[in-house]
Amino acid sequence: MDADELQNHEKFQKAMELVGAERRNKVEKLLKAERKRLSLAAGLLLKYAFFSAGHSDLYEEIQITEHGKPYLPRHEFYFSLSHSGRFAICGFSDNPIGCDIEKAREKLPRTEKIFSPDEANIFGKLEDDKKISFFFHLWTCKESVAKWIGKGIAYPFESFSVMGGEQVNHSVFINETELFLKSFYKENYTISLCAQSAEFPKEMQKLDWNILMNH
Repeated sequence: MDADELQNHEKFQKAMELVGAERRNKVEKLLKAERKRLSLAAGLLLKYAFFSAGHSDLYEEIQITEHGKPYLPRHEFYFSLSHSGRFAICGFSDNPIGCDIEKAREKLPRTEKIFSPDEANIFGKLEDDKKISFFFHLWTCKESVAKWIGKGIAYPFESFSVMGGEQVNHSVFINETELFLKSFYKENYTISLCAQSAEFPKEMQKLDWNILMNH
């Protein structure tokens, strides 16, 4: 969802009514307007996902782990939220899933705690014009894996690699479990998904305000 739609005051207030007390409290604690809109948009997407699955009632049962990951106590569904720039995304499945979105930018974060040694070596050899796309592809893949695990940025990214030779692999083994990866590109955003099945959607579905309101 394009969270900039929530710059409209009436839409913002309507969304706040829909997402429930827990998400409202989270939004209200954020200081920056942009962060408020992104968090609210993520909540709208998640609520719509439960509605689409025919289980709107389960939305109110969401709890949060010590690492900040939302989950259902009985694990009827699994979901993952992410936002960057002006977009929020939601991955929703009956099996564990991790997703991440990042807006490309010229100034890159420090790579020491993101890249494994082999990833850092490959990155260092790239031409400057290829480093940005490589970085965000790698970062979103690793973030999606960490979210699948359930620890997000608390998981040591440098402890595992998603590379297969000099290319980002389509799968990675974590604790003897094979996890599959899929990436999408929209404008200057990179989106990556992680799951135990390679059956990913062929494309990302963009939901606008009117669709999200019809539930």
